[in-house]
Amino acid sequence: MYDALMKAVTITMPEELDAQAAAEARRLGISKSELIRRGLAAVLPGESSREVDDPWTFMIGFGPPGVSVEPGEIDDIVYGS
Repeated sequence: MYDALMKAVTITMPEELDAQAAAEARRLGISKSELIRRGLAAVLPGESSREVDDPWTFMIGFGPPGVSVEPGEIDDIVYGS
């Protein structure tokens, strides 16, 4: 999915966010680094078209800007209205 060359970066985040990220990464069976890469790819322009091994897993927890989860919106998108 990514080039073999990776750059290590250090980020800071609140402990609660780190705990949530760790729990979600465990749930998905991936590293926190992969979770963060997927999140960045989902929100950065032009990055969301990257190939992923499992597109359904890629979409869990992330969505394009402007899409909300208001009641009925998902049905409207999936089934049309």
